[in-house]
Amino acid sequence: MEQHVYAELIGGPEDGRSFIIPAVDADLPMGEFAFPSPRDGEDPCSPYACYNRRDQRPDGVWRYQYAGEQNVAP
Repeated sequence: MEQHVYAELIGGPEDGRSFIIPAVDADLPMGEFAFPSPRDGEDPCSPYACYNRRDQRPDGVWRYQYAGEQNVAP
C-alpha cells in the first residue's frame, strides 16, 4: 500500500501545479481538498480554491479538477 501519491491540478488558480499528497484508504488519495487562494491585493483569508479527484493518468499521477471557490474549506 502506497502512503503517498503524485497529484496534478487542472483548471482554476493553480492549474498545472503538481505535488505529493498522502494516500488514504485502498491506495486512493483524498477525494477533495481546498486551500486558500488569495489574489493580488486581497485578504489572505479570501475564498478557498476547491479541487475534486478526477482520474489517474497512465503514469500513476492523480488528477484533480477545479470545482470552484468556497468561503470555507470542505
